[in-house]
Amino acid sequence: MPHAVQQPRVLLALLASVGALCLGLIGPKPAEANWAGFCNVTVGSWAGCTGGLFYEDTVYGWGDQHSVCVGAPGFEETVRRCSSGPGVGVYSAKFGPLTWYPHIENHAAGTNTLHGIVLGP
Repeated sequence: MPHAVQQPRVLLALLASVGALCLGLIGPKPAEANWAGFCNVTVGSWAGCTGGLFYEDTVYGWGDQHSVCVGAPGFEETVRRCSSGPGVGVYSAKFGPLTWYPHIENHAAGTNTLHGIVLGP
């Protein structure tokens, strides 16, 4: 009788292994994200820079000398976010995906080197 009990266990283990392999083959695909740098420039007090059209859903940026604000023109009240100081990055609120213009601006008096990254789906 012990031999008869072992066969179903081996068969179940084999089926479980095949099932796990199949799930691995048809499971989630690796993430695909679009991104592009924009406006890596030095600007004066409170000045900003807008990048080109991009299929996007959020904007990220930082300033070397001061804080920055990031967002998208036309969505200032809902997606605009500002960093807390120099070298500190900030993400805008998610507003897409849609084709729009990323924006970053110096949030202080004095010159600031801006670094923007636009992220898409």
